[in-house]
Amino acid sequence: MISKNRTKWWNFTILLLILCFYGCKSNSNETDNEYKHNFKTVDNDPYGALIYKLDNGLKVYLSVNKKEPRIQTYIAVNTGSKQDPSDATGLAHYLEHMLFKGTSKIGALDWKDEKPYLDKIENLYEERRSTTDKQERAKIYESIDSLSYIASGFVATNEYDKIISELGASGTNAYTSLERTVYINEIPSNELDKWLQVESERFKEVVLRLFHTELEAVYEEFNRSLDNDNSQAYYTVMKSLFKNHPYGTQTTIGTAEDLKNPSMKKIYEYFDQYYAANNMAIILSGDLDPDATVDLIEKYFGGYPVKEVPEFTFTPEQPMVKPVETILTGPSSSFVEIGYRLPGSDSARAALKLELLSYMLYNGQAGLLDLNVNQKQKVLTSYVFPMINKDYSVFFMYGKPRDGQSLKQVQELMQEQIDKVKKGEFEDWLMEACVKNIKLEIMQSTESNSSRGNAFVDAFIKQQNWEDVVSHINELDKITKNDIIEFANKYFNENYAVVYKEQGANKKEKFQKPKITPIQVNRDAQSAFFAHIDSISAGRLQPEFLDYKKLIAEASLGTNGEIPFSYIENKSNGLFSLNYILDMGAYNDPELALAVTYLSYLGTEKYSAADLQREFFKLGLSFGVNSSDERVYVTLSGLEESLEPGIKLFEEILETVVPDQQAYDNLVNDILKARYDQTLDKSQILRVGLAQFAKYGEDSPVKYHIPESKLKSLKPELLIEKIKSLTSYKHRIFYYGQLPMNAAKKAIEQYHKVDTNLKSYPAKKMFDEMPTDKNMVYYVDYDMAQTEILMLSRGQEFDVELLAPSSLFNQYFGAGLSSVVFQEIRESKALAYSTYSYYANAAEKGKHNYVIAYIGTQVDKLPEATSAMLSLMNEMPQAQIQFDAAKTSALKSIESNRVVGPAIFWSYEAAKKRGIDYDINEKIYTELKNIDLNHINQFFQNNIKGNKYDFLVIGPKDKMDFASLQELGTFKELSIKDIFGYDSKSLKQ
Repeated sequence: MISKNRTKWWNFTILLLILCFYGCKSNSNETDNEYKHNFKTVDNDPYGALIYKLDNGLKVYLSVNKKEPRIQTYIAVNTGSKQDPSDATGLAHYLEHMLFKGTSKIGALDWKDEKPYLDKIENLYEERRSTTDKQERAKIYESIDSLSYIASGFVATNEYDKIISELGASGTNAYTSLERTVYINEIPSNELDKWLQVESERFKEVVLRLFHTELEAVYEEFNRSLDNDNSQAYYTVMKSLFKNHPYGTQTTIGTAEDLKNPSMKKIYEYFDQYYAANNMAIILSGDLDPDATVDLIEKYFGGYPVKEVPEFTFTPEQPMVKPVETILTGPSSSFVEIGYRLPGSDSARAALKLELLSYMLYNGQAGLLDLNVNQKQKVLTSYVFPMINKDYSVFFMYGKPRDGQSLKQVQELMQEQIDKVKKGEFEDWLMEACVKNIKLEIMQSTESNSSRGNAFVDAFIKQQNWEDVVSHINELDKITKNDIIEFANKYFNENYAVVYKEQGANKKEKFQKPKITPIQVNRDAQSAFFAHIDSISAGRLQPEFLDYKKLIAEASLGTNGEIPFSYIENKSNGLFSLNYILDMGAYNDPELALAVTYLSYLGTEKYSAADLQREFFKLGLSFGVNSSDERVYVTLSGLEESLEPGIKLFEEILETVVPDQQAYDNLVNDILKARYDQTLDKSQILRVGLAQFAKYGEDSPVKYHIPESKLKSLKPELLIEKIKSLTSYKHRIFYYGQLPMNAAKKAIEQYHKVDTNLKSYPAKKMFDEMPTDKNMVYYVDYDMAQTEILMLSRGQEFDVELLAPSSLFNQYFGAGLSSVVFQEIRESKALAYSTYSYYANAAEKGKHNYVIAYIGTQVDKLPEATSAMLSLMNEMPQAQIQFDAAKTSALKSIESNRVVGPAIFWSYEAAKKRGIDYDINEKIYTELKNIDLNHINQFFQNNIKGNKYDFLVIGPKDKMDFASLQELGTFKELSIKDIFGYDSKSLKQ
């Protein structure tokens, strides 16, 4: 939900190309010569959409992209949580979960014997739904649990995931939101036929098997939403804005009461109503043949019946006459969230103006919020984002306070920027620049299959004509300054809700753990349908491996060739990226990292900080200096035509940057506030503070920071000297763009002047990794609905020979929906919503590998869930069919993977860090072919079984079973100060 900075480019030369690209009115056509099918196309379409409709109403959106032999797939259903029955909220989302459970063929070992049990379970749920007596409900649940166990004996659990994984698919997922349900895969292009066969069977019917264990997973998801303060703020804003519409009267996850009383009957009814060919779309982008693809879709989906889909109706909302204010409390740091209610996408003109206005306010670089609020350090952070739905849109504003600042003050600062728009107090160039940058973003997004596919999903769900989507850029061009001013004055008044999320206790309702008999997993079983799919030969793609020496041209820059220079030609578009790389970072000099952060708020002798952002924006460039623990990156990217002026400008910044005491004082306050917020963030506590404490002990990297006293006493002039001296150290340069290598070198050398004797780096702070020689339990108290446990065990130092077996072990054992860990802990025992385990190879030679396992679950499930994980970590189940599928998936993934563009260079950088100068995938692929289940078992015996662990636990003290934690190992409760070196109290003093 958080908006990220967006790269901006615009230039007159490129603009002419864009205007030629978009300039004429988009006309809809029916193809006649190139393809045998009459695809609907649109002139000047950057996505190259080919749109087709089957006789049964199924929409097909295709886009050809031959960059790699893979296809991004989406199956979109035009229904979401707003269609949920009011007495069965969460139904659309729960149905999405169940469509991974198979059909009367997928996952069915004996459908004839299984179905009577499912019918009985369905009837029992209806009986339980109408029963209020607690004892009677419990008795019915016992019967459901007992029958579910018997029924599971006729099921090949997770078979859909196994089939899809064996095709070589990745990114298998689905999501449900207000108005859509979307199912996602990315597949090798040669597996399209088999994928369509599987999906055709999948969507023909829904079978609600393994229902009560999956319901437990949804309960866990519900609990996770309670622990997410951002989610709770969103729900509150929507509830305040929509008193009649399901956008606000119900949530996608559903109410606790409805989740406790599910109706299988209503789920079947919902599926029959909305999962119809004429209410669905198949969306494919990638390496495909359009005619052959439509033939296959017709073959497998053409027989789907047409259904009469219920029309959605709603009671219009009454005008808001005053804002609705709500105070929420939760354990994370404070923030304010505002939502304005506006017309939806059905009001196309209003939606266009909202899109442009949002961009004018916030674009990560030169919007009104960017320059007037964030750049001037008036708040800790702020941004806006529009949510454009069919019936209504919501314009969100989000801000976090600086230390000592009230949420009301943050709200006022953000809303002042809207007031500026209402008064016309913005520069004339801003609208034009925003439109041009939106155009260029669209051009860039067409490089991604997922971006193309998501654009089609959006158009289908909102029932937009594709020619209107393509021409919307031209429509943005037509919007005038007066249009925006009138729009802002009309729609941005008292029609908003605001949530003040304060730091405090979380008192939300949680689900309690029911008694569940673990279902049968049947890992070695396979349905007749899986056997049929498995028997179809699709051929195999030939892998392509990187030859770094050929793909990356190497040279040097400088008088004596003191700067290594790497070059890769961009053959795709007119964009470039230029990186100065220093192999030193915060571990070498913590003050350098501070200086790099400080630079973002500074100007030069010629430009103010805001002026610099405007100049780069006008050049169509993005500039940044970033410091990691071990590296500094000076990065310039954008339009090739702006390369030279861009280099000139950023070299000028490094040479003539000037200090600003007020900016530094603000930065120090913000750093301290960020540290304070870190102590309230459960993810930071678990995955940073606790994890580093376990790995490194008292002397951990997270504690290697500049103390508050030194921060406040440092002179900005010292930091300025560090900035100016950056390129006096040894560094390397990488350029990716269209300029020939010598021309790129010449352009860089013209402005990048350095001494012939570059300085060596300061000594790097080293951190010793602690051996895991005994079981330890580290616990931190945190107010939350769930609890989380992370298990760590230090392994041997990085060894290239472990890469192949560990990658296959991870695929089989603990990573993914069809892994052993997921099956056992979530599917069979319903002990967690999120769980995984894997062997993590170190990213650097000389560093240690780690065994990692994670469980996120209800507090009362933690002992049982941990026991189940430890059992698996000491006795790995061996299932040949499941292993074969994992191995095939791993091989196909490498066969269809292509690393292109600048990713080639960064792949080489990662390899060198491990002491490798070749594409490691070639070695892994060769070795994977010869690995069998015995090899994986041997890897398990040598690296996993019998390990000692650090158990890192976060959760509420008043509900935690400390006796069970102490049974795991030596117990130690840690404070926030123990793990971070500071806590909220010390930072507030």
